[in-house]
Amino acid sequence: MFAQLLFSGLALGSMYALVALGYNITYATSQTVNFSQGQSVMVGAVVAYALHVGAGWPWVPSVVVTLIALAALGVLVERVAVRPFLRASSIAWLLATIALGIIAENVVMLVFGKDARAFPSSLAVTPWTVLGAGVYPHELLVPLVGIALMVLVELAFRRTLAGRALRAVAWSHDAARLMGIDVTRTISVAYALSSVLAGVAGILLAPLLNVSATMGTTIGLKAFAVAIIGGIESARGIVVAGILYGIVESVVAGYLGTGVREIIGFALVVLVLLARPWGLFGVPTPRRV
Repeated sequence: MFAQLLFSGLALGSMYALVALGYNITYATSQTVNFSQGQSVMVGAVVAYALHVGAGWPWVPSVVVTLIALAALGVLVERVAVRPFLRASSIAWLLATIALGIIAENVVMLVFGKDARAFPSSLAVTPWTVLGAGVYPHELLVPLVGIALMVLVELAFRRTLAGRALRAVAWSHDAARLMGIDVTRTISVAYALSSVLAGVAGILLAPLLNVSATMGTTIGLKAFAVAIIGGIESARGIVVAGILYGIVESVVAGYLGTGVREIIGFALVVLVLLARPWGLFGVPTPRRV
C-alpha cells in the first residue's frame, strides 16, 4: 500500500511542481502571479479531450494545438488582467486574474457540461506490478515527463537567448531595457510559458483525475501552496517542495483519509509562513529602512 501511495504521490507532486513553476516564472519577471493558473490546467485537459476524444484527432496534433491555445490564453491573461494594472502600479491584477479564471471555468461549464468525463489512455488500462504495488504505466509517465520538462525549462533559462532575456528581466527591468530587451514582451512570454506548463499538467493528469470544468481549482491552489512552501523565487525549491507535498498528501490520504489530507497540506503552508515567510528554499530579501 505504501508503494502504491508513493507512486501516486510522485505523479501528483510533480504536476503540482510543474504548475507552481509557472507561478515562479511570472513572479520573477513581473512580481505578479496568475491566479487563474488552475483554470489553465483545466483548459488544457478540456481542449485536449475535445480534440482527441470529441473530434477524433490523433494524439500528437491534439496536444500541439492544445499547447498553442494555452500559450494564447497566457498572453490574453497578461494583456487583459495584468499589464494595465502593472503600468498603474496597482495590485488589482490579483482580482483581475481571479475573475478571468472564474469566467473561464463557467464558460467551460456551459459548453462542456458539469459532469466529469473519462480521458482514455492506453497507459491507464493494465497496471504493472512495481515493488509489490499495482501501478498504471501512466502514473510512472507523469513524474518522468514532469521532471524532464522542469529540467528543460531550467536549461532553456541558462542556455538560450530567450531564457537569458527572462533572467535579465527578472533581475532588473531597467537594466534589461538598457540592454535592448523588450520587457513588456518578455513578461508576456513568461505568462505564455506559465500557461503552457499548466496545460501540460492538465493533459497528463486528465486520464488519472477525469476531465471537468472544476478540476483545476484545487490543483491551482495546491500549486500555489507548493510555491509558497518551496519559495516562490526558487525554482529548484519549488520542484523539491512539490514532490514532497504530493507524497505527503498521498500517504496521509491513504492512511488517514482525504479530509485529513487537506488539513495537513494547508497547515504546512501556515507553518512555513510563520517560520520562513520567504519559503524553505527561498532567500529573504533585505530591505533598506
